[in-house]
Amino acid sequence: MPKAEEKQNQYCFQLGQLNVDAQEEGKKKRTFSGVAYSGEVITDHWYWKQVIFDLDSMQIKGRIPALLEHSSYQRAGAIESHAISYESGLTVSGILLSNEYGTQVATDSDDGFPWQMSVRIEPSSIDEIQAGNTVTVNGKLLHGPITVFRGGRIREVSFCALGADENTMAVAASHNPNNPQEDTDVTELEQVKDALKQAETERDAAQTELKQFKAQKRNDDIAALETELKTQFSAEDKTAYTAMDDASFSFTAKQLRQFSGKNSPANNGPSNLFTHQAKADESNEKQTFGAGSLVDQAKQRK
Repeated sequence: MPKAEEKQNQYCFQLGQLNVDAQEEGKKKRTFSGVAYSGEVITDHWYWKQVIFDLDSMQIKGRIPALLEHSSYQRAGAIESHAISYESGLTVSGILLSNEYGTQVATDSDDGFPWQMSVRIEPSSIDEIQAGNTVTVNGKLLHGPITVFRGGRIREVSFCALGADENTMAVAASHNPNNPQEDTDVTELEQVKDALKQAETERDAAQTELKQFKAQKRNDDIAALETELKTQFSAEDKTAYTAMDDASFSFTAKQLRQFSGKNSPANNGPSNLFTHQAKADESNEKQTFGAGSLVDQAKQRK
């Protein structure tokens, strides 16, 4: 893993749930909100062990990017406002972009997927409180060993299927909060390798779960469309509908409903449900547009 990525990952934390608000009439942008950080001690972090962020010195300047899975190439929204207090911690609210990543967050949330909120915070200073010592942070008296982030700057928040602190790992020989004088040895490196393998397994499981969730949702939508149109799609059509992205499937379903509405009761069977005939002025040539042509139309829209 590149050193720049190691540094970024050790400052990523899964800290809370978020809510994507329902679409409001007259508003173009979807909004979201959540508790980015509660103000409590974060325990069992893969790198810092026990760590707490000092709310009094926390820095949030301007609009903060909201990404998908901490990728700067997947911009999903932006933090518009925030509030900090000992009682509620750091709460944020923002908007989702209308691009594919913002739409993905909104669509999956509408379908019930539980997005996690993860933040990247970089402190201006770090206090290592050793065992036997105490420190007061966020109105709480805490006992060492514990790490305190002072002047933490929130660089970005992310929508994650699995929180970043459970999903990333890096070798950091210079940091050992339980015994700062001890050098990294072979045993520690082996532990890191095992932890990395476990993190990769959890990440793969989360990605598989998301794919299964989307596949089941699409199957349910196809079945509901069959019921609505009182027809039975062929296996070939179902395969094509399953492979479409959300926008293409939505377009195809809309077209199928329109064609179905134009058919007379005598011609609304499955074989005629999506057939439209147009006669040329001179040749009376017939042209048929079946469900397959709608699939082609949807593919062309990608």
